[in-house]
Amino acid sequence: MSANAYTDDFSNAQYQNRSPYIPTHPTLSTDSHEVKASYDDLIDEYASPYAANARHQTFTVDTPIAAQHRRGPSLPQKPSKRDTFQDPTNIGYPPLPTDQEVQPAWTWHKLVPESLPCRMYIVVVLVQTAIDIAIEADLFIRINAATKGSTITSKKMSTYLVLFGMAHVFQFAMAVDAVYFRNTLEFLCLTGFNTLLLAYSIIQIGEVKEALKNAESASGEGISNIPINVLTTIIPCVVGAAELVFILLAWKIYHEFGWKVYKFLGADRRIKKMYANYQIYECLIKFDIFFWAGFSVQFIVLVLSEGDWEFYVTCAALPLSLLLLFEGHIAARYENKWMMATFMSGCVGAMIYFVYKLTKVLMYRNTDFAFIWKSLSVFSVIAIGLLLLTFVFSVITMRNFGRGLKDSLTNRTTGHNRFNSKGVGHNRAASANPNRMSID
Repeated sequence: MSANAYTDDFSNAQYQNRSPYIPTHPTLSTDSHEVKASYDDLIDEYASPYAANARHQTFTVDTPIAAQHRRGPSLPQKPSKRDTFQDPTNIGYPPLPTDQEVQPAWTWHKLVPESLPCRMYIVVVLVQTAIDIAIEADLFIRINAATKGSTITSKKMSTYLVLFGMAHVFQFAMAVDAVYFRNTLEFLCLTGFNTLLLAYSIIQIGEVKEALKNAESASGEGISNIPINVLTTIIPCVVGAAELVFILLAWKIYHEFGWKVYKFLGADRRIKKMYANYQIYECLIKFDIFFWAGFSVQFIVLVLSEGDWEFYVTCAALPLSLLLLFEGHIAARYENKWMMATFMSGCVGAMIYFVYKLTKVLMYRNTDFAFIWKSLSVFSVIAIGLLLLTFVFSVITMRNFGRGLKDSLTNRTTGHNRFNSKGVGHNRAASANPNRMSID
């Protein structure tokens, strides 16, 4: 074939959109062994059956025409994965948790902080509380043994020692609460509260000396044989060292709490602002408990007598006031407006009560309250200030009801648990793969 002829054939093939190498009408061979069927004619009549040999084996398939099988004997059928396959449509969504994934609702390990700064903070508060309470108990026993409770000074000193021990127990409980709920404001307030304890521990040195000045003996028998001057000096040293550790840990704990709150609540500035107001409100309620109880204990023990009607009123008002503060916590947590209104009314009544007591103490500070008017005045003024702040933030918190904070706190408490999801909004079947990532 010449080059020109081949070029003409190639051009005609391109014009007809066909390949020049495939003939238009294939030529079939006349040899019977070389006859090939087209793709459309590949049916059973052209197929050659397999024969059983050493290199070929077939398996039995359960079909209705198994008896007409033209092949040789087959091996037993192998088990298939389909026999153990579980239909995903029969699996509920979300899948139920396994026994290993179910954890107890409340365990002690939840109270133990995960980070090193928080653990150090809890340990330091615990050590401070244990040392100071032990020293306060020793001083209490010695003062009562030396004075036998005969003077108003010894009675007052014993009451202050008990209140100082209560303050340390309160501080430890608040520290655990602040770490568990990641309350940054509560941690900062506890640092300031510890500063007040440091100031009083210094004042307490002179008060203990004054209480033992007119005693029959320098000191009675106590738990230890350590001199009283040494014991009263150890307390401010321990509190001051703990205060220094709190300040050093403040920066780490502040950033850690901020990051964990961000992971729980997200980046919504509106929710974070409402949560900050809620934390301030909760912190005020907790400090109200201590100062209300402290004022009532001093007034009952040091001022009132069992024959006075005010004695029974004050004794009844103490548990009712604690119940009122608990009601304020429940009202804010579950966004109940009626309970919050009741709590605000109780705050107004408590404010009137403390103003009346403060006025009475100042009026009779030279007669009936000559020895205790300073401490009662301090407790009453702090209680009135906390009540004012509590009332203001209760109004702010109530205005935030129904704006999404309750749902955020609920999700924060239950955690992101795929097994607690209700699957609302879809009816999809769960994946058969247990390791599949799920977005609830």
